[in-house]
Amino acid sequence: MPDAVRIRPLVAQDWESFSTLRLQALQECPGVYGSSYEAEVQHTPDEWRDWLSGQGKCVFGLYAGDDLIGITGVFTSRHDPSGCTGVMAASYIKPACRGRGLSAMLYKARIDWAIGHAPWKKLCVAHREGNEASRRANQKWGFVYTETDMEMIWPDGAKVARLDYELDLEKLRRKQ
Repeated sequence: MPDAVRIRPLVAQDWESFSTLRLQALQECPGVYGSSYEAEVQHTPDEWRDWLSGQGKCVFGLYAGDDLIGITGVFTSRHDPSGCTGVMAASYIKPACRGRGLSAMLYKARIDWAIGHAPWKKLCVAHREGNEASRRANQKWGFVYTETDMEMIWPDGAKVARLDYELDLEKLRRKQ
């Protein structure tokens, strides 16, 4: 890649490039995400813009020059009614750009944003059993294994367990 790689929060005006890359991710890796291409290709422009609204969430774009080469997000957990839990999800880097350590930029951006989002006490991440790249990455950033959820049916039809991890944001804030 000739241009320097940078990361920035995406805004509503970025919805078209974001949706294109998100749909590409869902097509290329149907067993990795909790959603499917078939479900998300139906989203309206307003639904894509909502992903990028910034209300209790932040979606980042990874750029090489003007080319969007990766995406990732951090969201308030819909499973915690207190609003004290963040969830990292929706990460994707174009295949031609992988293997260059760029996922570190995705992790750093999300964790830094989460530390600054005061309502959250912990940050969670999960992956499909057998996804060793995801496990190694979250362990490198200090996530602690919490549980294995019973087998679930993933969008690609496979019945595989989900492994959950969390990071104590309050502890990270005290270290700063």
